Amino acid sequence: MLKELCIENVAIVKKECVVFDKGFSVLTGETGAGKSIVIDSIGLIMGARASKELIRSGEDTASVSALFTNISKDESIKLAELGFAPEEDNTLFIRREISVSGSSTAKINGKSVSISILREVGEFLINIHGQHASQALLDEENHILYLDAMADNAAELKEYGEIFAEYSEIREKIRELKRKESEKERTIELLKYQIADIDAVKPHEGEEEALEIKKKKIASAEKISKYSTLIYRALYQNEKGNSASDLIRKAADALSALSDVLPSSEEYIETLNDFMYRIEDIAETVYKECDVGVKNPTELLDKIETRLNAISKLKRKYGSSIEEVLAFREKIAAELKSLEHSEEMITDLANDLKAVQVRLAAKAAEISQKRKEAARIFEARIVEELRFLEMSKVRFEIAVSPLSEFATNGKDAVSFLVSANPGEPLLPLSKIASGGELSRTMLALKCALADKEKTPTLIFDEIDTGISGKTSHKIGIKLKEVASQNTQVICVTHSPQITATADTHFFVSKREVDGRTESSIRPLSYDERITEIARIIGGVSVTPQTMAAARDLLDGNE
Repeated sequence: MLKELCIENVAIVKKECVVFDKGFSVLTGETGAGKSIVIDSIGLIMGARASKELIRSGEDTASVSALFTNISKDESIKLAELGFAPEEDNTLFIRREISVSGSSTAKINGKSVSISILREVGEFLINIHGQHASQALLDEENHILYLDAMADNAAELKEYGEIFAEYSEIREKIRELKRKESEKERTIELLKYQIADIDAVKPHEGEEEALEIKKKKIASAEKISKYSTLIYRALYQNEKGNSASDLIRKAADALSALSDVLPSSEEYIETLNDFMYRIEDIAETVYKECDVGVKNPTELLDKIETRLNAISKLKRKYGSSIEEVLAFREKIAAELKSLEHSEEMITDLANDLKAVQVRLAAKAAEISQKRKEAARIFEARIVEELRFLEMSKVRFEIAVSPLSEFATNGKDAVSFLVSANPGEPLLPLSKIASGGELSRTMLALKCALADKEKTPTLIFDEIDTGISGKTSHKIGIKLKEVASQNTQVICVTHSPQITATADTHFFVSKREVDGRTESSIRPLSYDERITEIARIIGGVSVTPQTMAAARDLLDGNE
């Protein structure tokens, strides 16, 4: 449950921390006091869009933090799957900060998270129901979600989704092949031309680099020949017999003649011979590596240029390198093969599709049956809840009708049909529901699904809109009943009847501090609750009569 909410520099709230308890809590206060700021702040904790306009004037940042306690086993498992297991004391701490630059950061137990992860975490910790949520009830696309929650269809829908993805993939492959079939001949001719174009050159990896090196060598053939010959003659052999090798050999012979008077002559001779062999090796290696190997360098250069131009043309058409050109050829060769055998492939895929469709239909039928069974239970629960909420003559039905095609969540269309008054036909909820009826229907749904959703904290924002006093009292009773089922309920209200049923009453007010408006939130004592309820009853003035009425309301719910 939400144990503590701290708000800093959000709108007119400078710094406030609210400690909530289990059970049913209400927030009241005059219009503009800051009740909506509390709801907006909780929304930020749940990953709602952060606007820099929320930051208190004159401040650079705003922040909201929330401490959640008594994390259930199911919630702990979900959190662990997202990588955020609760702390050892079974708590979870979330902080959200926004800056005037428009940036927003979020942390869970001190670890930075994306806003999308924050939303995932928020979805199973808190549910906020305001006017927007009631309006969402008018959208028939949402009705199937409520029914699936009642039917416990999560596992079946997951399995169906996997089969549906397989089914959709095969259908897309068939559509693509049929699309290509209509322009098959033209495409085949194009692919054959491209393959022949590449095969006429037959490039191979590394060829271009090798040709460039060879081209450079041949282009410098005269210089290479001149200097390589000079190196060879200077080091090894020349017609005058005075190369380095010859001179070293002569020196070695001279040392040999001095062997009787020079004890180290043998060592010197060995060293000179080693130098001579190394010099000869260098001379021969340079001469061989610099040998162009052609009698006509100009002719070979032309051939290399022609080859490089052919490779360059392929690169302009099919890729930025020979590797990319060859990869392109492999790709279009596979495409050509599939086109040439497309009819067989379509036949094979069609057979695969039929097999998958059988599995999909079976799973869709299973889901549909569960929906129809759950619909009858759901209808009875909602009618019971609505009759308690002063819609005594209401009729409520859930229409589950088949779709002509498989959809992402089965093969059913679901619609909530309501008749609020005797003698009136059942019509879609969007056609007949008033604001008050929508609020009651939403509450009835939440009550009917209480044992399914198990959301630890439910927040209702002005659920009393358009509802009279007697019905408001029933709503208060129902909210307290929901809160007694291990669910924390927090409600922003203007109704004295709902307020009087709460276990805890928070008062939101604003005051001027140092020339600035500040909003504050505090729990009320018994006597303070009577005064606040009297204010709600009487409006501008609090009289002995409204005080007595407030006391009667509060004592009547003790």
